[in-house]
Amino acid sequence: MLPLILPIGALLLGVALLLLGGGLLNTLLAIRGGLEGYSDSSMGWIMSGYFVGFFIGTFLALPIIQRIGHIRSFAFCAAIAACSVLLHVLLVNPVGWLLLRVVTGSSLVILYTVIESWLNGYTPSEQRGKVFGLQNNLINISLSLPLILAGALVSSIGLSPVLWILAALSFFAALVEQP
Repeated sequence: MLPLILPIGALLLGVALLLLGGGLLNTLLAIRGGLEGYSDSSMGWIMSGYFVGFFIGTFLALPIIQRIGHIRSFAFCAAIAACSVLLHVLLVNPVGWLLLRVVTGSSLVILYTVIESWLNGYTPSEQRGKVFGLQNNLINISLSLPLILAGALVSSIGLSPVLWILAALSFFAALVEQP
């Protein structure tokens, strides 16, 4: 299994970093929204903005990738997602957060599309089941870690911009990991 993982290790680490940042952002939004006094309905709309963006991004992915290529698409969308995370600190209102969630969702679905196509291209067909199974396990772990991290960090340093910066840095770090 190790010879199979080594060539795609950077891609899998990139997936983990993207999911870690996205999961941390979700947790931070829920905590900060509660502190701001946003209603459950407002938070529902804000959080669903991600899935609206995810849907929109499915239509944008192919034209963007065809126009600027996989590597530039990845860099472009990771930078947009990281900037979106940081803008949540500056635009503390439900409409601003909703729009930023749409941007984040669109960016992340394009990033996932690029990664999936890279994995498909690098993995021999007889090994794809193992690779995508490993990726799914990585996804589950990466989505659960932010809950643990955010709880520990919020209790030790409070809800400061540092946590938002950490979420954005995970998106930027995913850029470094790509081939």
